[in-house]
Amino acid sequence: MSSLAKRRRETEIYSLSFLDCICCGFGAVLLIFIITIARKTEVDKSDIDAARDQLRRIESQATLNQAELDRLAAMLAAAQLELQSLSTRTTEDEAKVTDRRKQLLLMLQEIAAMQEALASLLGEKRDLPTEDKAPPVPIPNPDRRQYLTGVRLNGEFVVFLIRVSGSMLDDTIDGAAARLDEPDEKKRASLKWQRVVAAMTWMMASLEPETRFQILLFNDQTSPLLPKRGDEWFNPRDQKTMAEVITGLNQIVPRGSANLERAFATVRALPRLPDSIVLLTDGLPTGADSLAMDGEIDEGTRVRLFEIARKQLPPRVPVSTILFPMLTGDPGAPGLYWELANATRGALVSPSRSWPEL
Repeated sequence: MSSLAKRRRETEIYSLSFLDCICCGFGAVLLIFIITIARKTEVDKSDIDAARDQLRRIESQATLNQAELDRLAAMLAAAQLELQSLSTRTTEDEAKVTDRRKQLLLMLQEIAAMQEALASLLGEKRDLPTEDKAPPVPIPNPDRRQYLTGVRLNGEFVVFLIRVSGSMLDDTIDGAAARLDEPDEKKRASLKWQRVVAAMTWMMASLEPETRFQILLFNDQTSPLLPKRGDEWFNPRDQKTMAEVITGLNQIVPRGSANLERAFATVRALPRLPDSIVLLTDGLPTGADSLAMDGEIDEGTRVRLFEIARKQLPPRVPVSTILFPMLTGDPGAPGLYWELANATRGALVSPSRSWPEL
């Protein structure tokens, strides 16, 4: 019996310890499997959360994009409405322009008819008997006033600037210098100066009745022709005033240099600026307050003096120049005074030596 039991014990391969090991190993495998499954579940959950966050961002961006598209669509609709409105207004404006053109043509026709009627009335007026009354400015030949048609005498207020320097005594520099020692009566009687006086007489006679004027004389200084009435504007139909003006002109004795800068500055300082300036001169200036003069003055210096004087001109006032002949001294004067007339919308008249023929 004991031998049988012994044999049985020898035939059992597996012991309790082996089974324990097997169970432990199996349990370890199960544990690893469970841990792996749990870890995989956590990983999958984080991926899902990240995907959901990305989806929310995409949806938010899509919402913003849709809002921007809606805004752009609204702007496009508004622009289309504005375009339609502009097109409608353009059509209306074109219709208005056409109507205004028709009105303008009618107005031009009416003006032409009125001009014809005015000419007829003026003709009838000339035929009417009038009282014999001497004009304020005596003109031997009134029909010759057209000599100065290019000079700007229009406007409510006109200033005449007359150069009364020694150069106004003769048509040449040497001739004027030779006359400086003559008596005042001979200086006043010089042919060139008498042409200046005659030109002023013509222009005063050409002024419209409603025009007011003032006369300034300039050489080294600038002063009004009638010093006690320097702040006044003269009426060309006032016979007493015209008599004073003509008397004053006939008493002038040309002498000294010509400071055009001071003359323009004096006009600029007037309480009421003129509507136009008429300058009577025979060449470029020979003096200025802004430039010290020493020795002989050449042509380049006179040009510089002219440019200095231009800076003193009042703005937007036409300047018309009557440039009397000077056979020597200023070859560039006509061009510079032409530029002045062009820049200020004035005029330049350079009369012949025989003008005016009274």
